[in-house]
Amino acid sequence: MQTYKLLTPLLFFLPFTLLAQQETPHSFGVKVIGHGRPMILIPGLKGDGEGTYATTIAHYKDHYTCYVITLAGFAGQPASSRTADVFMGQRDELLQYIRDKHIDKPVLVGFSFGGVLALWMASKDPGLFGKVIDLDGAPYESALGAASLNEDSLRKRAAGNLAYINHATPAMVAQYDSMQHTPAAEKASFQFLKSMIEDTTQIPLVMAWDKKSDQVATGRMILEVMVLNLQDSVANIASPLLVLGTWNGDPTFSSKEQAETAMQKQFAKAPNVKIVYSAEGKHFLMWNDFAWMTGEMDKFLK
Repeated sequence: MQTYKLLTPLLFFLPFTLLAQQETPHSFGVKVIGHGRPMILIPGLKGDGEGTYATTIAHYKDHYTCYVITLAGFAGQPASSRTADVFMGQRDELLQYIRDKHIDKPVLVGFSFGGVLALWMASKDPGLFGKVIDLDGAPYESALGAASLNEDSLRKRAAGNLAYINHATPAMVAQYDSMQHTPAAEKASFQFLKSMIEDTTQIPLVMAWDKKSDQVATGRMILEVMVLNLQDSVANIASPLLVLGTWNGDPTFSSKEQAETAMQKQFAKAPNVKIVYSAEGKHFLMWNDFAWMTGEMDKFLK
């Protein structure tokens, strides 16, 4: 606050046109690739934007200007200075970036964790986007496929975990981080990721992103998403919305039809949504069922 007080007198000496061009600082990373209509690409949890979407960018860069995002705290991108509502902060920073850059009606694409963020952005500022594509993200991740959910218990658990994170010392964080990357823990992570990634040669890349991610910032955002329920908010999305889902490898579902039904229930209030599920592709659609994914996207974007 003191900084702004010191700068205030100086503002009178700056041309008004220069002030009008000032952009709000942002903590996420962005790389602009290609030319054409604008497309925003948001990766999943701890994901590097360019690494996640490499083949997708190659597919679209001759017809779209791809704004490839890496969220603050993920895959080596420095964490935001925020300590509360960190995920919401990323939402607001991205919305402001689009306004500051005068990006006209971009296609908004989000994968998994980034898909949730895309839904939140499109429901928060419905007039900002052209079309929205959600790659396997749900409006209420904690409730997807759940027979029942005690929301009060969920909120209390999230609040307790958040309090622990907020009071953790650097030594405690370092200890936790080292425990997550022991040979035994990495072997378990590899096995878990096999349920999401068909091509196991890609798994070390995801694990490398995890090592480079800020565990405190990541933990805070996970806990926000844990209690975030956008099932009512999706009613505000004015853009045509495509949801591409997966079920293969997800222990919650025993069939494609069961997964589709659960997702349709969560999007019941969305006014203009199309939900399509991959027959066999696992969670990382851009690696596991690329031809199907881009085929559905291409049809939707025409």
